[in-house]
Amino acid sequence: MNRAVDAPTTLGSEGSGPGNLRSDGIAGIDTGRVIGRYGSRPGPRLICLAGLHGNEPAGVLALRRVFATLQETRPRFNGEMVAIAGNIGALRAGRRYLERDLNRGWSPRGMDRAEASTGASAEDREQAELIAVLRTELGEDRSDTRVIDLHTTSADSPPFLTLADTLRNRSFARSIGLPLVLGIEEQIDGALLEVVTASGPVALGIEAGQHDDPVSVDHHERVVWMALIAGGHVAEEDATHARSMREALRSARNGLPMVFEVRYRKPVMPGDRFTMRPGYRNFQRVSAGEIVGRDRLGPVTVHEDGRIFLPLYQDQGNDGFFVVRDVHPAWLRLSATLRRARISSLAQWFPGIHRASRREDALIVDRRIARWLTVDVLHLLGYRKARVTRGWYVFRRRSHDRRVRD
Repeated sequence: MNRAVDAPTTLGSEGSGPGNLRSDGIAGIDTGRVIGRYGSRPGPRLICLAGLHGNEPAGVLALRRVFATLQETRPRFNGEMVAIAGNIGALRAGRRYLERDLNRGWSPRGMDRAEASTGASAEDREQAELIAVLRTELGEDRSDTRVIDLHTTSADSPPFLTLADTLRNRSFARSIGLPLVLGIEEQIDGALLEVVTASGPVALGIEAGQHDDPVSVDHHERVVWMALIAGGHVAEEDATHARSMREALRSARNGLPMVFEVRYRKPVMPGDRFTMRPGYRNFQRVSAGEIVGRDRLGPVTVHEDGRIFLPLYQDQGNDGFFVVRDVHPAWLRLSATLRRARISSLAQWFPGIHRASRREDALIVDRRIARWLTVDVLHLLGYRKARVTRGWYVFRRRSHDRRVRD
C-alpha cells in the first residue's frame, strides 16, 4: 500500500529561484515524527532523516515534495521509503536546538542516558523517541537498507556529501554525484549518522546549501530522487525530471573537486565569544595565518593552507569552522584496493602501533612515534581515529568495509 503520512506542502515548483525561507514566512515548521511513508516490504528500504537541527527545515520540505510527487505520478515502485523528523520541538521553534544539540549525543552512554531519562531535557525526550522509531524502522535485516541524513549549513554553500569512509558508502555516494567530505566523524563526537552506519545500513549525510535558501530544498529533493534510483526503488525512466535533476546537481558542484578531507576543527565554547569574519563560503580557499574570526583572546587564524568548511554563522553551535584539503581520487582507488586485499592486520607492525588487547578491531598509536603519514596510511586501510589522549591515538576499523556490499 502506498501512502503519505504528512500532508504534502511545497514552496513552489522545482528551481523556485531567489528567496529566503524565513522571509517567505517559514520561521518554523510543524511535523509529526514520521513525515511520510511510501511503498511496502519486501524490497529495499530508504530511510530519510530530516530536521535533526531545528533551524534546518529544508529537508522536511523537500521530503514532502517527494511524497507529493510519488502520490501524483504513481511510478512503479520497489520496496519502501520512510522519512523521519528529528528535533520536532526545535523545528517548531526554528532553532538549532532547545537545550542541547540533538546530533551530538549518540554515543552509547548518551543513548542510554536519553532512554533512561524521564522528564529530562527536551532533546532527551526527542532522542528516546528517535531511538525507538529507528530500531523499528531499521528492523533486523539491514542488508538492503540505505539511510540519508538531510542537513543545511549556516554559510553559503554548494551541496556536498559526508560519510563514514566505507566502500559501501562510497559506492552509494558516487550514484549521487556530489563532492564527498571525509573524516568529519573523527572531529565531532556523537553524530547520529556514525551510529547508524555502524549498525549495518549504507548511510550518507547531505548538506544541501544555506539554511534559509529555497534552492537548498531543491537540492535535497534531487538527492532523494537520486537515492531512490540508486537503491532500485524507481527506474530512472519512471522518475520525473531525473535527467534534469542529475544535471542540476552536477551544475551546483560548480567545478569543485570530488573529494575532500577534514584537517582541522576549531572548537567553540560558550564563553569564547567567537565570531566568524563575514562572507566566507564553504570550500573557499584560505591560507596559513589568515585571520578568519575573533574570540575573547583576539584574532583567530587558520594554521595551514586549505579550504574553509562549515564556518559558523549562527547563534548556536560548538564548531567555529573546519579546514579541509583536496584529495586526489587516486587515493580512494588505492585505499579500495588495499581494503579489498584485507591487509589491514599488517598495520600493527608499523612503528609505534600495536593492537588493543581487548578489541580486535582497535589499534593503539603512539603519537610520539607515529606521525601524520602513519595516520594517513591507517585511513587508507579503513581505520578511523576514535579517541585522542595526550600521548596516544586509538583507531578502530570501520564496520562493514571489506566489500561494496557486505
